[in-house]
Amino acid sequence: MRKITAVLLGIIAVLCFALHPVEAQRLVRTSLSGTMTPASVNERMRSVFTEAAPPAATADIDLIKITYTSTDQAGRPATLSGLVAMPRGGAPRGLVVFNHGTIFDRRRSPSRWKGARDDSEAETATLAFASGGYAVAMPDYIGLGDHVGTHPYPLNVVNARSAVDIIGAARSLAARQNYQLGNRLFVTGYSEGGGVAMALTKELESMPGSAYRVTAAAPASGSYDLTGATLDFLLRPTGAPEGFVIRLYLLSYSAFSFHKNNGAKLTDYFKPAMSFSIAQNYKRTLTDEDLIKRLAVTSALMRANNSLRNVLTDRFVRVMEAKDTSDPVIRELAANNVYDWAPRTPMLLINLEGDTIVDPANTDNALRAMRARGVPAANLQHRVIRNPQLNHITAVPTALAHARAYFDNQPR
Repeated sequence: MRKITAVLLGIIAVLCFALHPVEAQRLVRTSLSGTMTPASVNERMRSVFTEAAPPAATADIDLIKITYTSTDQAGRPATLSGLVAMPRGGAPRGLVVFNHGTIFDRRRSPSRWKGARDDSEAETATLAFASGGYAVAMPDYIGLGDHVGTHPYPLNVVNARSAVDIIGAARSLAARQNYQLGNRLFVTGYSEGGGVAMALTKELESMPGSAYRVTAAAPASGSYDLTGATLDFLLRPTGAPEGFVIRLYLLSYSAFSFHKNNGAKLTDYFKPAMSFSIAQNYKRTLTDEDLIKRLAVTSALMRANNSLRNVLTDRFVRVMEAKDTSDPVIRELAANNVYDWAPRTPMLLINLEGDTIVDPANTDNALRAMRARGVPAANLQHRVIRNPQLNHITAVPTALAHARAYFDNQPR
């Protein structure tokens, strides 16, 4: 009888945890990482955004590292980290949740940024939004920042959990500091973060209460269609070595994540030499650049000739081409597609024309699917960055400038 009672109590505890998401948003610790003066912010905005620089900042910006409770990929309780940028005197425009792009090196996580001039996405997002009366919450994601384990890349829906839960944590921080945080909520992100932003917006629309009502969203250059546009793009031939090694990095990161988190065998996906290289190098503390270089050396020794097909197993090429969801990786990717739904939230989709890292077809497919579901043009806008001088990395400031302008223009 005692055992049965204990089991029932355990089930009740789990149900209570599931039914009270606020418990998954408890603020654990905070620490001041740095402060940026208006003069510094304005000088750096002119440098980063050039002619697209937002209006000048008038307040200091405090950078506060936070840790907060959330859940990991398996739904277990986890403590995650992130960064909140708070303009002094309050954030009357509200809270922006910014989701960063792909990184392997956890030292580049937003919570590690202390205000240095480094062209990081944490810096660019702070300049773009906190300069104009918004507070900015930037989750590190599962498996990055202070959270041990392997980042579940590129799972949009899974990684959106950390973004959902940073909202309550950021508002708790504001309440503790008697900080006036406007009641409006905005969502954006770039690259991997664009996909997370899309998944986050969809998740928040399903949550009750005004605290989760999104005023506007601006996902940028995200992999929304993982099993369609993204897989097709990865297998497409490329004559450029740079394009090949980036695709190798992205696909190997995904395979390593599934290997560590789901038990997938690397040798089911990559040929032996590359499987060994992935297993060894992803265990090391490397910068993203060094990791990419090591993978590139292995591919050269394998005579890959800038083709992923020469480093992948024949089996994996077949399942990628067939979008075969009997394969656990393809099945999980399909579960994290976020392009085919009908947002009620006013949304601006942003992408770079000719992007060679995230295929613009992701945005096109999302736009087409949403239009087919009846989302009107007034509620779903599209902004294409047409500048051949920009690439996927250097387009970040332009994308965030568009997002800032879109948020500023939302009616109060």
